[in-house]
Amino acid sequence: MATTYQRRRGPKAGSTAIPFMITVLISLVVFGSVALYFYNILTRKNRELQTMQSATTSISEDDVNSLLFVLDPDDDTKKNAVMMLRFDPVRKKIFCVGIPLDLQVVYDGKAMTVDTCYVNHGMDAMKTVISDLLDQPIDRYIKMDSNGFQQTVNLLGNVTYRIPVRDTGLRPTEDGMEVTLDNTQFETMLTSSNYLDEVERCFVIGNSVAQLLNQCIGGGEVTTNTVRRGEGGARVAKNLESYFSTVVNAVTTDITVMDFSNHRHAISYMFQYSSAPATGLGVICNYNDDGSIVPAPSFLETMKITFFQHTMVNEDSNSESETAAAPEEAPE
Repeated sequence: MATTYQRRRGPKAGSTAIPFMITVLISLVVFGSVALYFYNILTRKNRELQTMQSATTSISEDDVNSLLFVLDPDDDTKKNAVMMLRFDPVRKKIFCVGIPLDLQVVYDGKAMTVDTCYVNHGMDAMKTVISDLLDQPIDRYIKMDSNGFQQTVNLLGNVTYRIPVRDTGLRPTEDGMEVTLDNTQFETMLTSSNYLDEVERCFVIGNSVAQLLNQCIGGGEVTTNTVRRGEGGARVAKNLESYFSTVVNAVTTDITVMDFSNHRHAISYMFQYSSAPATGLGVICNYNDDGSIVPAPSFLETMKITFFQHTMVNEDSNSESETAAAPEEAPE
């Protein structure tokens, strides 16, 4: 009996291709999902980094600060010089407000002058009472002796100003002529006891310090073609960290390194990119029947409007926003 052999049939081509394609598709989905996951992580981190960078160089209302300055000279025959400085990079403005020593304030329920409060109770107390008196927040203080004052002025440069008082090394200038004062002359002008009254002296304090800042930011007195406008401000912005260290080591202050770090970008921006932002003011006073001196209510209202006038005037025109963006390349 003959044996019959049958040829074994192999699988059809279609039955092999289908599982292969399914395997490939599954692999693509799996590996594609993994790749997309890591891509999203990387791009998210990049977006977060960009947001962090923009946050550190943006300027907002948080950068608006007020400082109380007290110059306590080494010479006992001189007077203390008191000033509130309002730093507002949003509106590109700095206000220097001279404070008369004989203004009446209230501390711990007792009436006294600004000078008495400082001498008997110190900087923290005076910061509080002046803040209450002017109805303005004061964030930090700087107290300096003659050495601290002169080191600070050295960083900014000498001021050119009209001398209004006669004192050691000073002779009043005529016809409004301005002269360049060295550090000792500048200190004497701010602390002299020879003014007609404290109101006159506080105007000189506010206006002369404002002029010092503007001359620094503007590059100083232009005497040759080598001095360019903005040169002084760019210099301060570039060396801001070392200048901060110099000043902090030469004065008594409650400003911390964290304060400086948080607002460094705004200070650099103001010095390098603003043009003559500082305005000098002196407190206008009323005299009570008992001889005490208080700020005039009209002055306090005008001061508030002046501090915010750039926003109020342009509120409808949109010519000035509430926040300002620092340049793409922040100054060092």
